[in-house]
Amino acid sequence: MDESDLSHLDRHGALRMVDVGAKATTHRRARAEGCLIVTRRVMEIVRTGQAPKGDVFAAARLAGIAAAKRTTELIPLCHSIPLSHVAVEFQVEDDRIRIIATVSADARTGVEMEALAAVSVAALTLYDMLKAVSHEMIIADIRLLEKSGGKSDYRRGDGALHPNVPRSHTMADAVSKHIRAAVLTVSDRCSAGIATDTSGPAVAKILEGELQAEILWRGILPDEADQIATRLEALVTDRLDLIVTVGGTGCSLRDVTPEATRAVIIREVPGLAELMRCSSSLQTPFAALQRGICGICNSTLIVNVPGSEKAATENLTIILPTLIHAIDLIRPIE
Repeated sequence: MDESDLSHLDRHGALRMVDVGAKATTHRRARAEGCLIVTRRVMEIVRTGQAPKGDVFAAARLAGIAAAKRTTELIPLCHSIPLSHVAVEFQVEDDRIRIIATVSADARTGVEMEALAAVSVAALTLYDMLKAVSHEMIIADIRLLEKSGGKSDYRRGDGALHPNVPRSHTMADAVSKHIRAAVLTVSDRCSAGIATDTSGPAVAKILEGELQAEILWRGILPDEADQIATRLEALVTDRLDLIVTVGGTGCSLRDVTPEATRAVIIREVPGLAELMRCSSSLQTPFAALQRGICGICNSTLIVNVPGSEKAATENLTIILPTLIHAIDLIRPIE
């Protein structure tokens, strides 16, 4: 594994907290389980409700909920997440107490660590509540059962090569066929060779990496509406699935990409542009000045993103989960 693949290391190899600011806020959910293996005597105490310290399940449930809410204090590189729901349930079996925690939140990162923390602390609390009866207890099999809401959903055992080796699902798995895409950078300075285009390549890299898209065309044009519209029409004729334009979406007199795009599309998809502006506004009030639009021409989706590399990649990342579904919807039926 290349060091660049280690998201918790910076380029110097030092630990860091991952920046999730560019991710979309989605509904995240995770479920984890574990168990406390006990002796027959302990199980009899549990079943009759005669534990010396009182209600073992009430104490363990509250401890698990508290642990989920305070996971960021226990695990250094976890993000602080406002949880919307935590549930800790117990199943009493022959020789063990099974603990199942379910956690959900509307957030930019997953909640699997919160679910695992809830199970772990609930198990420790059960141990503490029952140790006066016996120390012959084992905390075991703490594991993630499922998580959803991010770019890589997971369900334990789904398509696994081995029961204990799960299969990861990327966003590209949700697209029925590979994506044919183009990236058009709109910039007077880059077109004239005065500046180097870093935004277009960065956008192409995201499309290739996250969606496994095939970039069939990438180029640069000046901020001229006629030239932009002509190029978009030609790319649509090539029956591409997706065209991403980069730049020319602001309020300057030379920013004409939205007008050129509107001249080509048949149907607008305002929600995509609204989602980008809404999410970007959490980072900067200047997001309100972005006039980019998104729309459909025949079976091609055209998306305008801002010109700076940071803004372009952040905005594209925000809509990726929705983008892949849109592409599948507008593809012609074969």
